[in-house]
Amino acid sequence: MIKLFMMNGPDRGKALKHEDDTLYVGRSDENQIQIRDKSVSRKHLKIIKKGNAYVIEDLGSTNGTFINDKPVMPGKPYTVQGGVPVGVGNIFFSLGRKCSGDILAIKDFIDLSGDLSSTGLFNRPGTSPKNLEFIYKVTNALMESFRINEILEMVLDYIFDLFKRIDRGAIILLDSETGEISEVISRATEAREKSTKPFSQTIVKRVIKERKAITMTDTLDEESTDLSNSMEIMKIRSVMCVPLISRSQVRGVVYVDSVGKPYGFRNEDLSLLTALSSPAAIAIENALLYSDLEKIVEERTRSLKKTESKLRESEARFKAIFDNMSSGVVVYGAQQDGQDFKILDFNSSNQKIEKVKKKGLIGKNVSEAFPEFMGNGLVDVFRRVWRTGKPERCSVTLQRDGDTTNWREYYVYRLPSKEIVAIFDDITDKKKAEEEQKALQQQLLVSQKMESIGAFAGGTAHNFRNILQAISGNIEYIETLYGDQPEVKELANDVYDSVEKGVDLINNLLHFSRRGGGYQVADLDLAEVITKTCEIIDRVFNKNINIQVDLQDGLFVEGNQSLLSQVFMNLFSNARDAMPDGGTLSVEAKRHKNKIVAKVSDTGYGMDKGTMEKIFDPFFTLKDVGKGTGLGLSTTHGIIEEHKGSISVSSKAGAGTTFKIVLPFSEPSKQEKQEPQKQIVFGKGQKILIVDDERATLEALTHLTNSLGYSVSSFGEPREALKNYTKLAPDLVLMDRSMPEMDGVACINEIMKTDRKAKIIIVSGYEESGPDGIDDEVKGQIKGYLTKPCGIEELSLTLAEALKGG
Repeated sequence: MIKLFMMNGPDRGKALKHEDDTLYVGRSDENQIQIRDKSVSRKHLKIIKKGNAYVIEDLGSTNGTFINDKPVMPGKPYTVQGGVPVGVGNIFFSLGRKCSGDILAIKDFIDLSGDLSSTGLFNRPGTSPKNLEFIYKVTNALMESFRINEILEMVLDYIFDLFKRIDRGAIILLDSETGEISEVISRATEAREKSTKPFSQTIVKRVIKERKAITMTDTLDEESTDLSNSMEIMKIRSVMCVPLISRSQVRGVVYVDSVGKPYGFRNEDLSLLTALSSPAAIAIENALLYSDLEKIVEERTRSLKKTESKLRESEARFKAIFDNMSSGVVVYGAQQDGQDFKILDFNSSNQKIEKVKKKGLIGKNVSEAFPEFMGNGLVDVFRRVWRTGKPERCSVTLQRDGDTTNWREYYVYRLPSKEIVAIFDDITDKKKAEEEQKALQQQLLVSQKMESIGAFAGGTAHNFRNILQAISGNIEYIETLYGDQPEVKELANDVYDSVEKGVDLINNLLHFSRRGGGYQVADLDLAEVITKTCEIIDRVFNKNINIQVDLQDGLFVEGNQSLLSQVFMNLFSNARDAMPDGGTLSVEAKRHKNKIVAKVSDTGYGMDKGTMEKIFDPFFTLKDVGKGTGLGLSTTHGIIEEHKGSISVSSKAGAGTTFKIVLPFSEPSKQEKQEPQKQIVFGKGQKILIVDDERATLEALTHLTNSLGYSVSSFGEPREALKNYTKLAPDLVLMDRSMPEMDGVACINEIMKTDRKAKIIIVSGYEESGPDGIDDEVKGQIKGYLTKPCGIEELSLTLAEALKGG
């Protein structure tokens, strides 16, 4: 027979018995002894009686079986004596005879360090005197350290030594500003080392919020609202958590739990842990304060070591000025009754800004250390502030070797000791940024002006070329009729020269406005270019200007004669304007190795440095409104650069100006120049359609084309030409580009719709390439492009080439 003496639960005080020597205990009806408690598994425990002893075996229960409150391994038989308490879930009973202990003591006190014996459960000593002595020792030990990690580890050591049944322990610290968890230090027994969560967040948050300790001897006895799913997952059965409170503020919590075992802690344990938490909280706060203090001390110590030797004498006097100043600060003492000032001290920002060191400057007067201060008005500010005691703000420019290098913004005031303090900032970058912005605005203005000039130049060139086309075309036509008469031949040559000069004028205008195409270069003797230009100015300049020329022979360069002539004409004109009362204009040019060096000098009123820096800028002029465009020297500069040369200027106010031009020397070609002979290709009666809205140009082109042996039909309006195109069926079309009602490109598109094989040549006052050029699509539709004015030779060759191949 087996008897079970129930110590708690629904059958408390009863003796349940079974006649056989083997029985099963569990919650289901199939067990010989049925215990209806949720902590007991359906088939929980097997008991076999052997003499006066009992063999028990846990059948893989959920909440475990405990002998003398020590958990047993499922499936392994254990032998116990009568009277030893056995726990299944939350239910306790003894076998054979009643247990001598009290169930309340079992639930409040658990000691896992003893063996499975009848005396191990209730042999723990009392608490008061011994524990008080323990708390005293702990308090003294904690107060001996100021290192936070050492204290936390020490607290955990004491906890694990004190409470034998805990599986895990953690100290959770809170951030003093946010109240959020900032640090967690945890520990677990070997059996629980692999636990991923060291504490129950639900319990911890509750303790922090309520500022009260919480203990749960068995979580299965607690209301479900007080628990969380994670506690069930982690199988937490016993919990203690106490707040760490110091100076009425929760600094954190101490948390311990027992996993899988109920009744891990008793009320005295909670009292002991609470008592331990007070000195722990104080020690932790002291350690944190000490840690913060250490950081502050370390930071202050580093700062003091760097400046200690330099600031020892003036630290007390100027601490408020020097601390954390990003601006430069200098302290001056008045000398010679405020006429000069001695440098007493300055901060590191001053060293960085002015690039100076204290050694060698402290004790020196401003007049000696910074003589530039004497002339920029800064010392005058020092004198006024020292005399009146009224602070002043000022901006100064520091000039060294005559160059503007830096800008400073100062605030100057007087101390009660009558020493002067100057606080300043380097505003050089700010000033430079303002100047760069102003320069960018000026560049934008110049760009806009150049764009306007370019548009004007393009339109002017187009119209002027139409006029030149009419002149050159008609004179060539006259020459074909009456060329055998000498007076006609001479007149034609004069007209050709004038047309060529007009073309050069247009090309130079387009070149300046950057809207023209390339220009022709040739081997030139710069001496001849200068000589011819000097012959022109000699006739037009006032006789009170003495022109002196010193030119070496053989100054060969590769360039454009018209453009280089314009360069020297611009320089000569500027020299004349600089000598309104007369003077000397000197021109010299010599070869130096592989360079040609030319100088143009005058004895005029000269220029200062600021003016010299701007003279090559477009639209900059010192002349009165209406007397200068400001384009001459910028054009000159551009021409010289395009000839792979350089131009520079030297001048002094009242002492004249010299421009120096350097060009690469170029060996001239040894081939003798031969007068080119006109190559004219005549037509064979092919039909040519000419479309141009300028009547004179249209007539000139018509005359020239007729004289070449072609059959010509001409129209001044594109739409009239389109109406007659099919009827005329021309072999080739000469098309003007710019016309009022319909431009040439639009007319070409309409012709191509009618006749995909049409042969068309554009004849225009605009360039084929460049800003006013045509795009690739139009180029693909035409057979050639002639820029007005075009002569009979160029016209004949272009027509013949376009008509080639049928």
